[in-house]
Amino acid sequence: MVCKFFALLELLQFSTILGLHLDSSSSKMMLSRRNIFAGAAAFTSAALVLPTCGVETAAAASNAPGIQGMRGTYERVPGIGSGFDMLSENPVAEVDVLYPPSINGTWVCERNVASIEGDTQQATGAWKLLGGTGDIQKEEKYNVRFIDLRRDSDCITGLDGKQYYGDIFDRGYEIEERTGGGDAPTVVTWDGRIPNILNYQRSGSGATPDVELKVLQRSIDRPNEKGWGSNEVIRVTTNSAFLGTKIDITYAVRVQRKWRRNTTEEGDRIVEGLEIMKTYRVLDGIAGLEMPTSTTKSTLRLTRMYQTRPLKTIEEKEGAVGDASSETTASSETKASPETTASTETKTSPETKTSPETTAPSETTTS
Repeated sequence: MVCKFFALLELLQFSTILGLHLDSSSSKMMLSRRNIFAGAAAFTSAALVLPTCGVETAAAASNAPGIQGMRGTYERVPGIGSGFDMLSENPVAEVDVLYPPSINGTWVCERNVASIEGDTQQATGAWKLLGGTGDIQKEEKYNVRFIDLRRDSDCITGLDGKQYYGDIFDRGYEIEERTGGGDAPTVVTWDGRIPNILNYQRSGSGATPDVELKVLQRSIDRPNEKGWGSNEVIRVTTNSAFLGTKIDITYAVRVQRKWRRNTTEEGDRIVEGLEIMKTYRVLDGIAGLEMPTSTTKSTLRLTRMYQTRPLKTIEEKEGAVGDASSETTASSETKASPETTASTETKTSPETKTSPETTAPSETTTS
């Protein structure tokens, strides 16, 4: 029992407690052997409950999945569950999320939050750190862009079975547009060939500390007839001033997106999307991805700045307008008969006949 207690104290010197790192200088604070034995009785009950963490054995390595931390792999503490190391610098398997080449260029994005579950404050904070501006309950409208880098890793198979270069999402342009509209532009640093790291800082009246967005894990659904999607774990790092010292604050956010093609009633092409954003509690750089603290669902709608309906539809619509106009003109015209009715003519006899005999006046006889 006492041996386990000593092993526990030895572990605490090189481990972390409640998110606070113990510096190597803390070894000067080691308790003397006399003080340890004096407090042994008080900690005996704790020794009965606490497991022997951090002591790697063959059995532990084979039975426990473990948590990959900065100091190596430690046995997972029963009852806490698995965790994800937010301080990890391991490379991401998928280079980036690929989009069909047909959506290359600029679109107008209409974003609406459909629901928020869990901690509303954490959901709003993550929404703002990812670029949200204004009121989370109101619609956002801004421009987005998809670009073609022609990399070997961007090859996708189209619906026709042919090979194409897929597009990637311009994350830097989105942050600029989404956070724009203020008295000063947002300063963004992002390279499409190193897409997993983005830094930005809002300026002007809405100025914020530097924010870094780094993708630590990604899985993608390549474009097919049903659509395409992505699932990314993002480390959001910002800072806060405390007693004149900047302290880094780390957040864990998972962003899942699913897209599909569609058309409007007029025939214009659009892209519809569903986004699920989850936040997690981070303790000493380890995020518990099993239990989200908040879940935010949003709808996305991408439309072009110009008409994308088929040319035939436009011609048919214009033709219908032309036909209606010609019919109106025709109905207002009155057609005359080509023949004039003979009955409307007045004929005069060429000869006028007068009696040749004139009656003689009556004679008066005088006696």
